[in-house]
Amino acid sequence: MRVTEPGYVPPSEDYWMALMNQGEFAAFPAPEAEPEEIWEGLGMGRGHPIPMPGLWDLEGGEPDWRRARALLESGQPLTVTVVGYNRGGLIVQAERLPRGFIPASHLLQFPNALNGPSRKSALARYVGQTLQVRVIEVDEVGGRFVLSERLAHQDEARIEALLAELRPGEVRRGTVTKVAAFGAFVDLGGFEGLLHISEMSWGRVTDPGAIVQVGQELEVLVLDVLPEERRVQLSLKRLKPDPWETVAQRYQVGQVVEGVVTTVTHFGAFVRLEEGVEGLLHVSEFGDAGGDHPRESVREGQCLRVRIVSIDPAARRIGLSRRGLH
Repeated sequence: MRVTEPGYVPPSEDYWMALMNQGEFAAFPAPEAEPEEIWEGLGMGRGHPIPMPGLWDLEGGEPDWRRARALLESGQPLTVTVVGYNRGGLIVQAERLPRGFIPASHLLQFPNALNGPSRKSALARYVGQTLQVRVIEVDEVGGRFVLSERLAHQDEARIEALLAELRPGEVRRGTVTKVAAFGAFVDLGGFEGLLHISEMSWGRVTDPGAIVQVGQELEVLVLDVLPEERRVQLSLKRLKPDPWETVAQRYQVGQVVEGVVTTVTHFGAFVRLEEGVEGLLHVSEFGDAGGDHPRESVREGQCLRVRIVSIDPAARRIGLSRRGLH
């Protein structure tokens, strides 16, 4: 699974292939290049295969991709050692992490206008140095671990002031900078907080992009502030009342209602009665419409008439039935 830093747009596969052959600003298709030109500083002479980005990994052990993803989500900086370079940027390594890549455009003080021997010489001077970086892309399938020195050196005074100012329970206005599979990042004025997928809506969310979009301005509730870990947790759903707190006022046992099927499983189907409130239509309650598998009777997105057979607000459960309904 590929996840990225807010505001960072991952390049295409064609870009990566060209990058390894020409450099960060390559045109396509990329010409072939000598290993010495591409992997200078990695100790790979003539006759050795050119490692593609998908083959970067640790020597003597598997890289810790889980830690790599955690660093991306937390935004915490880390220290890496430059072990080589190509015309697109630097090859770096940190203990227990995948071998990483810093694009030249993400170096703090690098004149991107350089080309040819001057560019090669400027990049070569980094070999052996240690750099403070932030993770901007993790792609375990593609074997890519992309980092940024520039983002690790944001205005620290401004960030510290904001973290000291933020308080759990207050409402802040921010801008969505990135949408990922696990949620979205929201810029609160120089620092991004995490709006986790579980805090986007009282209802079931499978696609964060269906709830928020990059560039969208919105109000969020500050759930937690962890200055030492440089983490801010946000919520969107808690700006609205929890629908389960008043569910008994709107629904009663025996009531026939309409809902939309959200998920079909081997034991039945979940039916959304309203945003944030779903009931379970157990396979035993399908009635005459039942088959060998619930999917033979219902499908996701289908509108159904169901009868409420049980309500348990504390457990956030509603039991449904189709028996006797047509």
